[in-house]
Amino acid sequence: MIDRGFIKWQPFNSLITNKEMLNNIHNEKNISLPTFFPEKLQILNEKITNAYYSKSYINITLYENNLIKTLKTKIIALYPSNNTLKLINNQIISFNQIININ
Repeated sequence: MIDRGFIKWQPFNSLITNKEMLNNIHNEKNISLPTFFPEKLQILNEKITNAYYSKSYINITLYENNLIKTLKTKIIALYPSNNTLKLINNQIISFNQIININ
C-alpha cells in the first residue's frame, strides 16, 4: 500500500451530477396559482378580518414567484381599496396571493 503522506483526505462526491439535475428539475417547475370557489374566497376573507382584529399570529400560505411559501406573521393593516394587506415585517401582499390561512 502507498502512503499518502500529508495529503488531505477528501470525501468522494459522486452525486454532484444528481444534485445539479434535481436543482434543474426543481427550478423548471411551474406552479400555477390555484383558483378558488366563491365559498373558499369568503372563508379566506373572514379569516383575514378575524386575524386583523384579533392581532394574533397566523400562518399564511401564499403564492409568490411561482413558489408556495408559508409565513408566520401578523396582519397590521388592511387596504381594501387596492386588495392588499400589510404584515408585521412591513411586507405588503395582495389578496390574490393568499392560498390558505391557519
